Amino acid sequence: MKLMVIGVGKCGCRLAGEFAHLNRRARNERHVNIITCAYAVSNEQAILDAVTKFGRELLKPVVIRGSLELDAKSSEAGARLMRQESERVMLAMRLGAFVDTDAFLFVAGAGGSLGSGGVPVLVQLLKERRVDKPVYALIVLPRDSELDDPCLVRNTAVCLKSLDKLVDAVILVDNGGFGVVGEVVPSGNIRGVNKEITFLFYDLLCAGEMTGSKYVGGKVLDAGDIVQTLLGWTAIGVGRAEFGSSILPWRRAQEFEEKSSETRKAVEAMNLALMRLSVDCKLEDAGRAMYLLSAPAKQANIDMVSVLGNRLRQLVPNAEIRDGSFYGAKGFTQVTVAVSELIYVDRIKSYYDRAAKLT
Repeated sequence: MKLMVIGVGKCGCRLAGEFAHLNRRARNERHVNIITCAYAVSNEQAILDAVTKFGRELLKPVVIRGSLELDAKSSEAGARLMRQESERVMLAMRLGAFVDTDAFLFVAGAGGSLGSGGVPVLVQLLKERRVDKPVYALIVLPRDSELDDPCLVRNTAVCLKSLDKLVDAVILVDNGGFGVVGEVVPSGNIRGVNKEITFLFYDLLCAGEMTGSKYVGGKVLDAGDIVQTLLGWTAIGVGRAEFGSSILPWRRAQEFEEKSSETRKAVEAMNLALMRLSVDCKLEDAGRAMYLLSAPAKQANIDMVSVLGNRLRQLVPNAEIRDGSFYGAKGFTQVTVAVSELIYVDRIKSYYDRAAKLT
């Protein structure tokens, strides 16, 4: 699946830069492109200079002229400024890339001004012109330590409420510091957290673009499967389990024992992915879900897919589930899980409740 990424505001611009780096990684490791173009939209030249320092061939800066008003911290101020500049922002986007793009991904922090207020404005304008392709929003939620700021809480609530029915799916990320495949990344390490956030999409985007028997597994999870799955409030997680080297080359275990051990590793990876979902949610509330297995060709077996499917059906009994697998891992198995069409997310309700009390 190929995405066009539009990062708005400080947080969004940084993540857009990381998506550009992710595409470079996909080209180097898997010889595919997964990002058609990435845009960093901001009214601060210093931010744009910082994020476009690397990856200039893909990341394009878009400068918004003018400054925020006295109520610069509010999402309303960001929305007003974006309305003034929205036409120029749309014209700055490379129209040729729209043809190869499968979906649009807007990225922003929920608590800021330009991002929280500007993204809904651009989404509305884009959907009026390009209604034939899905539009997603990747929204980074504030940390718990920031919830004492009334303006930040209100911006978050307004942003989420504005995007709820506007985009096809809102992918939520809790910014409390998390780890995708390793140790938990401290929230103060902004670059590390942003890399972890973008890595959530790596296998999902690569799987459908990789061709040939060297990579293709039992079933391809392509752009159509992703589009059919991502709807409404969404959480994504990635888990990895390393294969051990306890089996000595001159003392081979029985074939069924090897398969059993490798299948257990796949289940371990799925459990880690579910534990590390980008936002806490109740799995039984999901209406749609998908999982993607990445494993070395020599270790992959049909039992892995069957067991993972049964495991996810137990946890999300009411969801429509899609799956896929490919040979993209070396020395480990990795599972990406996405749960979507979530009926209830406690984190969202807490922002709405806090904002209502403040009002």
